[in-house]
Amino acid sequence: IMDETNGDFGPFTGQVFVGDQGQSNIMRVVLEKVKGEYQGASIGFRSGFQSGVLRMTFAKDGSMFVGETNRGWGSAGDANQGLQRLVWNGKMPFEMYTVKAMPDGFEIEFTLPVDRKSAEDLDSYKVSSYLYKHYPVYGSPQIDTKDVTVKGVKLSEDGKKVRIVLDGMRQYFVHKIQLEGVRAAGNYWSLVHPDAYYTLNNIPDGEKLKVSELKTTRSGKVKATVSTPVKEHVSPDGKGKEPAPASTKTATAKKAPTWEEVKPLLAKNTCLACHATDKKVVGPSYIDVAKRKYSDAKIVELIYAPKPENWPDYATPMPAMPQVPKGDALKIAAWINSLSKK
Repeated sequence: IMDETNGDFGPFTGQVFVGDQGQSNIMRVVLEKVKGEYQGASIGFRSGFQSGVLRMTFAKDGSMFVGETNRGWGSAGDANQGLQRLVWNGKMPFEMYTVKAMPDGFEIEFTLPVDRKSAEDLDSYKVSSYLYKHYPVYGSPQIDTKDVTVKGVKLSEDGKKVRIVLDGMRQYFVHKIQLEGVRAAGNYWSLVHPDAYYTLNNIPDGEKLKVSELKTTRSGKVKATVSTPVKEHVSPDGKGKEPAPASTKTATAKKAPTWEEVKPLLAKNTCLACHATDKKVVGPSYIDVAKRKYSDAKIVELIYAPKPENWPDYATPMPAMPQVPKGDALKIAAWINSLSKK
């Protein structure tokens, strides 16, 4: 749905919102036309809806009604259905406003001016590119992922636009642009959504920036020791901070992750679209998986290389999930096995 509220819903008039049924969230899409073809970036907008987002519509006051269901397919939200209303609180969020392709990289415009020191630090940025494997069986894992070197950046005088110059843009590839280190001017807020996914159908023609125009400083650290705002998603311990590391290997082995710790990992890796803790969805419940008495290592192995023949009563085979980070997979496996002890 396109935002045609003229600012009543926030600063993103003219942009497009896309609801995701499986993830129970809404993404924001920024489009531009390059060489006669539309392309652009997908950026997170809101997550945590109670069920799968199926339909959105704007009310006369500029708020958004969101119709939700998980019937016919699983969703990250726990409820079977829902109707929720999303209202802008009138406060300007620190977000990427637009992402545009350039002949040598991307130009990112922000909703608020950025802190110059953080924005001119190349270690504030990370870029990678990849494709999806499209083939007859269910699932499309990421393939041919490569890191893209950030050669330099140029910040505008008003601090609201930054050009990032890259070494090795790839046509037709999705470019994941991460701005974990960029902070807002004055209050040093981090971006509410620091990741953008730009599908580069065409690389625009035009003048490239000269090396003399670029800042190439690297601090050697990405995250500064500054206060950050409370983000909309739940942090791993549910209280706004990372869980404290275990003091010994023995302690780590004995204590399995809690639901509050593992739920963000399940949501991020789309696991909750097909699985629930205690009920059958598209795939078996996690309690049923725990009953199989697999080791943690075996569960990780099956995440990366599923065996549908192990679950003949389920019509939809699980796709391979090689994109799940090993650390996430191990925590998920440990949590699943903890369910058999309850």
